[in-house]
Amino acid sequence: MSLPADALDGAPRPTAPPPPAVAPDAYRTFGIVGFVLSFFVVLNVAGLVISIIALVGSRRSGHRNGLALAGVVIAGIGVAATLVIVFVVGATLVDASQTCARLGEGVHTVGPATYTCGPGSFYVRYSG
Repeated sequence: MSLPADALDGAPRPTAPPPPAVAPDAYRTFGIVGFVLSFFVVLNVAGLVISIIALVGSRRSGHRNGLALAGVVIAGIGVAATLVIVFVVGATLVDASQTCARLGEGVHTVGPATYTCGPGSFYVRYSG
C-alpha cells in the first residue's frame, strides 16, 4: 500500500475552508402564508400584500422565495378578476335599478329583458 507523497514527509495537507454559514430566509414563512392566502377570494388582497413583503425581504437578504413569487402572481390575478366581477355586477345592478326607477312599478319588457319592479326591489330576467 502506498501513501501520498505529502503524507510521507509529515507536512500538513491544506484543507478547504468550510463554506460560510448561510442564514435561513427569515421571510420564508411569510411566503408560505401569502401563497396560501392567495387562493381565498376574500383573503387574496392580504395574500398579495404578505407575498410582496416576503418577496422583497427575501431578495434583500439574498434568498430566492418561489412561494412568495407564486403568491404575488396568483393573488394579483385573483384581485384583478375580483375587481372586474365587482365592477361588472355593480354596473349591471345600477343600470337595472335606474331602469326600474324610470319605468315605475310593475312588470316591463325592454328588448330581451323583463323587469319586475317593486317598491325598493327589482328583478331582471333575460330571455334568450
